[in-house]
Amino acid sequence: MSLTLYFAGGSCSLPALVGLEEAGAQFEAVRLVLADGDQRTPEYLAINPRGRVPVLALDGQTVGENVAVLTAIANRFPQAKLLPFGDEVLLGRAYELIGWFSSGVHVSFAQVFRPERFSRDESAWPAIRAGGRENVLAAFAEIEQRLQGGGPWLLGEAFSLVDPYALVFHRWAPRLEIDVSAYPAFTAHAQRVLARPAVGRAVTRESSPQRLVVNA
Repeated sequence: MSLTLYFAGGSCSLPALVGLEEAGAQFEAVRLVLADGDQRTPEYLAINPRGRVPVLALDGQTVGENVAVLTAIANRFPQAKLLPFGDEVLLGRAYELIGWFSSGVHVSFAQVFRPERFSRDESAWPAIRAGGRENVLAAFAEIEQRLQGGGPWLLGEAFSLVDPYALVFHRWAPRLEIDVSAYPAFTAHAQRVLARPAVGRAVTRESSPQRLVVNA
């Protein structure tokens, strides 16, 4: 039984890395440097033709996209309780948030970071960026509201892989010059996530050697 996670520092692959750390899994961590174009090499495109992270290789079979990768990790390590498989309502809420984070919030950031993905017309890029920033602010307001008066985690009393996924966006906020103090519940949540030992190890691994066997 072998596990290899292909990830990149500062990217949306953080929750997958956190999941493996929370589970105490033995796995090989392969860090891509996106700024160097590692995701566009023939070797990596043979693993994931879309050139994205994360990718999880399970016993030689690869799975991409966060919703699939996080499900695979949580399913392989049920004792870690990374997703609420025993509660159909909470599980539905978990996938609602994971889906929104992946296809909504992340895309809004991409409008700001990569407007060329949305139009080849450079004159349209300022409007694309502005719209993306507005969408991010709306998403932050919704996350803030979800956390106000509820449990310490996005699904209530229990930590799940939804929480480090939300942390990704909080960490990206400075790149959009967003004042996170305007979102005190979201900021307190980010601090709780970062205080978890497994998350600390995952963040450290984001700047680790490019290939590393964890918990060997």
